[in-house]
Amino acid sequence: MLGATGLTSGIAGAFMPRLSFSSSLPHAVGAILSTALWAFVCCAFTAVSANAQVTLLVPSQPSIEAPAKTDKADASGKRDDKKQESKQPAPKPEKSADTGKTAASARKPEAAAAPTAKAAPAAEQGAAKTPATQGTPQQGTPQQGTQPAAEAPASPPPPELPVIDEQVDVLITMMRPFQYQSLVMDMPQLFAALRYDNASPVKDGLIQPARRDLLGDVEEIGYLDQKAWGANVALTTPGLYQFIIEGRPWWDAARGQFLQHYVKTMLPVHGVERGWEQPVGQVFEIQALTRPFGLTAPAIFSGVALLHGKALPNAPVRMMRINTEKRPVPTPWHEEMEARTDKAGQFSFILNQPGWWCCMATTPGDPLKGPDGQPKPLNLGALFWLYVDGAADARKR
Repeated sequence: MLGATGLTSGIAGAFMPRLSFSSSLPHAVGAILSTALWAFVCCAFTAVSANAQVTLLVPSQPSIEAPAKTDKADASGKRDDKKQESKQPAPKPEKSADTGKTAASARKPEAAAAPTAKAAPAAEQGAAKTPATQGTPQQGTPQQGTQPAAEAPASPPPPELPVIDEQVDVLITMMRPFQYQSLVMDMPQLFAALRYDNASPVKDGLIQPARRDLLGDVEEIGYLDQKAWGANVALTTPGLYQFIIEGRPWWDAARGQFLQHYVKTMLPVHGVERGWEQPVGQVFEIQALTRPFGLTAPAIFSGVALLHGKALPNAPVRMMRINTEKRPVPTPWHEEMEARTDKAGQFSFILNQPGWWCCMATTPGDPLKGPDGQPKPLNLGALFWLYVDGAADARKR
């Protein structure tokens, strides 16, 4: 007869045929039930791990800041200007006034150009009111106001965005986050970057970003001993960059269904954050309600699941972290968090550890033709990747 220790060892390894019909029936029934329970637990572990299969889309750094030396150079320039002003001789008012104007205009070029921009509309108004007396200046009107409208200074063009020289590497692959395991995936059928900045126009209440197709920049690379995809993206203008991916549907034989992921992540460059709350127009997406960068653990992240641009209620949403430390957990439920969207399609999670986090909402899609030629279910996934700093990392930043 097997005791408790013998029963456990028999289930874990090979079940030794030490039981006989002379043994009591309850012990045999207990062994069978224990074996079934163990098989159920193993299936539960396998099911949870198998479900946590996501498309990875992360930049090589969570943000790109402006060089610190620029701030130092500006500060030193201001100190030099103050020293020069203090050295100017006071008894000569004419020279000191001219020098003061020169110094002020050198420090603030925008302020020096502003009066010219304001004088142009005034000159045009003066010319429009007195078209027949352009040759005779009126009292209190400057001589420049009597010039023809064609010769009046034109309104200044909109400020040009500064040119920067930055770049970022973007990693694209399929993986199981908790196991820190990479999987083989096909190249996505869409990969683009949407850039938002303070000059981006607004139409129908939505900011119109500059779009750039990046699928041609994708190259095959290796990641965690598996084939993956990567792209080196040049960044020539400050802005908030939203990277988006539309994956190809793939057949999951274990579940007998197709899967397709719509993925996005964000990269603020040189301090621009405008546009982080904007939807990008994917078929299925997660719109952030919490700014998804500059977070320190523990941090809250809230969002809304959108299907064809409309809020999706009662949709399952999971939040999982890349377990780079391969730290074990007590149960499979500790591998990820799961919730349901409310009537407005919204959800919230507390991210208690630093690292890369993936938020994924799922919903059924239109069936596709399976390998046997029959319609098979399609499961859509909307994924959003964000980075959370640790307390030590936040202090360094």
